[in-house]
Amino acid sequence: MNINEIKPADVLFVWGTGFIDDAIEFVTHGPSHCALFLDNETLVEAQAGRDTGTMNLSFYLNTNARLEVWRDETLTDEDRSKMVSYAKEHFGIHYDYLAILAELARFELNIPINSFHEGKRRICSSFVNDIAMSVGHNWSKVHYAPAPVDLINSGKLTKKGALSHGE
Repeated sequence: MNINEIKPADVLFVWGTGFIDDAIEFVTHGPSHCALFLDNETLVEAQAGRDTGTMNLSFYLNTNARLEVWRDETLTDEDRSKMVSYAKEHFGIHYDYLAILAELARFELNIPINSFHEGKRRICSSFVNDIAMSVGHNWSKVHYAPAPVDLINSGKLTKKGALSHGE
């Protein structure tokens, strides 16, 4: 996929190469991380170790991670613009380490955790889904701590292509 084809509000799914990435991917059978595009070079994400904010796409292109771009084909340009604004207004939300344990309980022990804490803390996929819900699009059937794979499995996103180092 060419970077110029990326639209605001497209989703980047990352299959990482680190120990934590491997563990998440093993447990969920899906990507370890996701982020939302603000434009074709800038992502917004919730990432462990820091508050929600931006990351340049080049950060991921300079790794050996597997990268895929997915899109909600039903979004209008107005939806995309509103999502970008919503994301920017919600920079600074703390990372939700407990949600990672909730994912583990759900995937490995089949114990669903359904308590939702709007506006408190987020993991990558709950932040991305919150942004989508800001315009009435729910990309997950899981209410608390959806994993990146839950967004893929919702059937509401379409794979547009892969990105690789040197794009």
